[in-house]
Amino acid sequence: MDIPAPTIVRDYNSHMGGVDKSDMLKSLYDRDRKAEKWWHRLFFGIIEIAMVNSYICYSDIQDKIPLLEYKRRVTQGLITMSKVSSKKRGRPRSDAGEISELPPPKKRKTANFSVSDDIRQQNKGAHWPVFVKNRGRCEFCASKKIESRPHSQCTLCKVFLCVNEKKNCFYQYHN
Repeated sequence: MDIPAPTIVRDYNSHMGGVDKSDMLKSLYDRDRKAEKWWHRLFFGIIEIAMVNSYICYSDIQDKIPLLEYKRRVTQGLITMSKVSSKKRGRPRSDAGEISELPPPKKRKTANFSVSDDIRQQNKGAHWPVFVKNRGRCEFCASKKIESRPHSQCTLCKVFLCVNEKKNCFYQYHN
């Protein structure tokens, strides 16, 4: 038997625009924690809503993946994100129309490593030293013309680097 729906129910269902879906996704892996300060819950609620909204946009544009996998990817990206540029922010200063010619910056001697700077310096949380049986020449020491053959290697760059109590070429190489 068909029962006619009240007008308010029909209007809500036709104009809700996915609010229930967003609430459902928000509640799946919610970070809602008890807090003594009311604004903590509000802040984390807003973060969670932003995460769900970005997931919905990502699913429309890119491939559809589970929400948990999306959150893991975003978290991994934020953890491994390195400082992209060191440009100063703000408005450029002008000194009442004076144009001053700055001398060209001095060129620093850069080491020619076998791995590009993009790979070496980005995703810093993904580079880990691993100890292997065979030895190889330390890439950082070789750039300084020092002979060193460590057992440690970077998992992402696949180059040998010194990691011990005397010297830490691994840290210097990735910075």
